Parts: sequence; structure tokens; C-alpha cells
Amino acid sequence: MSGTLQKIECYPGSKIYLSCPAGVATGGPEALHQFGHHLILLGFNAFMYYYHSPESTGLVHENYKKYNVPYVSELENSREHVLIIPETHLSSVFCKKFSRVRKVVWWLSVANYYIILNQQIARSQRKKKKSLGLSVLFGTFKIASFASLKEKNVLHIGHSYHSMVHLRENGIEPVGQVSDYMNDAFFERADEKAEKEDIIIYNPKKNDDFLGDIMNQTKELNWKPLSGMSPAEVAYWMNRAKLYIDFGYHPGKERMPREACIMRCCMIIGKSGSAVYAEDMPIPEKYRFGKSKSEIPGIISLIKECLANYDKLIGDFEPYRKVLYREKEKFIDDISTVFTKAAK
Repeated sequence: MSGTLQKIECYPGSKIYLSCPAGVATGGPEALHQFGHHLILLGFNAFMYYYHSPESTGLVHENYKKYNVPYVSELENSREHVLIIPETHLSSVFCKKFSRVRKVVWWLSVANYYIILNQQIARSQRKKKKSLGLSVLFGTFKIASFASLKEKNVLHIGHSYHSMVHLRENGIEPVGQVSDYMNDAFFERADEKAEKEDIIIYNPKKNDDFLGDIMNQTKELNWKPLSGMSPAEVAYWMNRAKLYIDFGYHPGKERMPREACIMRCCMIIGKSGSAVYAEDMPIPEKYRFGKSKSEIPGIISLIKECLANYDKLIGDFEPYRKVLYREKEKFIDDISTVFTKAAK
């Protein structure tokens, strides 16, 4: 894929606002705080601009105070400023109080965009089911339309290669790709001397009956769900386990697979979302499977091979591990590629 990438120009007086849900500790908010932190280190004027959501527990979450990004309660609606918006909060694009500021959507997830979209359409259908057809609803909720984003001259930054592909398939050329990076704490928790055991770890929240079928056919194996644990507890089991399995949907570059790779786990992954692409998850294709019953015998065979020959097969994941260890460096390079300082 190719395209002419634009630069987002910032003048000496330009401010870059990052729209972020208040008091929420998940992957998206952390990525936004990382973005703001490194914009500041690169000499840009960056500020968090918090909005409240049903999950909000305060304003600045304790986990993100370390990034030292100042916040504002109001932004200056001027063309010289920039507002970075996550794909889950696109109503900002059409808000009058943001009419002049340059808007940039950072596509942290593809799936979450459609989840929000479907929720809004469902609400509108309940309110107007007697008078409006679906075509009118799509016009009413402009978040649903890539065309309406083009009309507003919104710029777009991909997060995963998956999101870059999706944007281009919808006629939008991103200004660039900026991924996040793993929190330094995860690298600090990696125990290179930990003795690996015949343990298979998985996230029950991300998997469904497909993995359940595999587990029912391998009850003799030691399966460990990573649920209701602190980060330290998750790291403990990842350091001990030989294998991480994930047949969930990957809306973007998911954190748990990256954590498992850092902790020297072999991986068996489904072919959904960003996990399809070697650009997002550079592991050998033999470790990727479709969610088909016909695939289950091959999956079980590879599970047992990973446990029996761990010392040999773990080498297959070393290239991915090396990528993860330089994510922060690449993150900074990517920001410098997308944003530029311009003299007035």
C-alpha cells in the first residue's frame, strides 16, 4: 500500500489537545497519555482534554500521572491548534465548539468504532422507528459515514496496520501510522531465569466456545485463565507458562499477546483483526489458525508440540520479541514523522 503522507504542521503557538476519557485505565487512554508525553518531549505544546464516560472514576487516573501531561478544561477553537480524537469519540468532529480546530482521528481500534456506531443507530431506531428509515439515520449520525469525515477535512492516523488497511479500503489516506508501546513495567517484570512449566495461559474475556471446545478435548493439560489478577500476578503466570493462546478478536495491537511474548511464551493465535497481519504480529504462519472445527486437531497437535519442544520453538518468537523491545523508539520516530514544527 502506498500514498502521499501529509505532515501535521504545528506553529510555535500551536497547541495539541488529546481527547481522552477521564479516570479510565485501559489500553486506549494509556496510549493517548504516552502520545501527549512524547509530544512534549519532542518540543510540542500538548495537553490532555478529558471527557467523562460511564467508566470515568475521576479526572487523571493514578496510573497516568507519571506521564506528566498537563490538562485543560476548555480548548481554544483556533485553526492553529490540533485536536487528536480516539475513534470512539467522533461526535467531537461535528461539535460547534470544535469547529475551527484541526481534527485528527487516531484509530486505536477498528472494532470499537463500529460498536459505538451500532449503539447510536440502535438508540436512534428506538426513538424514531415510526418515522425514519435507516438511510436517514446514517445521515443523522454522521459518525457512521466515512464520507462525512472527509467533508469535514478530518485527518487520520492509523494505530495498527489493520487500521491502515481499513481506512484505505474506505477511501481515506492516513497521514501516517503511530502505534503505542508497552509500559516499561512489563519489561521489568520479565524474569529471564524463571523456569518454564507445561502451563497454557489464556484470557477468558477474549475467547469464546471455540477455545472451550479445544480445552474440553485436552482436559489432561494445565490451562490457566488470566482473569481477576493484578498486573504482577499476570506477569507471574506468564513467566511460568510455556504457551499463550488467543482466539479472540484483535481490534488493534492487543496488549496481552505482546506481554506474553515479552515473557517468553510461545503463541497460538486466531486469524481475526490485526492478528491476521504479520505487520502487526510478526510470528510464523504455522502459529495462526482460523476458527474452524476442522482446524482443532492441528491446533491440539501444535499445543502439545509447543509444550514438548518449548526450548526449540521459542526461538520462532524472538523476532517479534525484538520488535516489542524497540516499540518506544519507533513510537517516537513515528510521531516525528507525522508532526512537524513550522515557522509562521
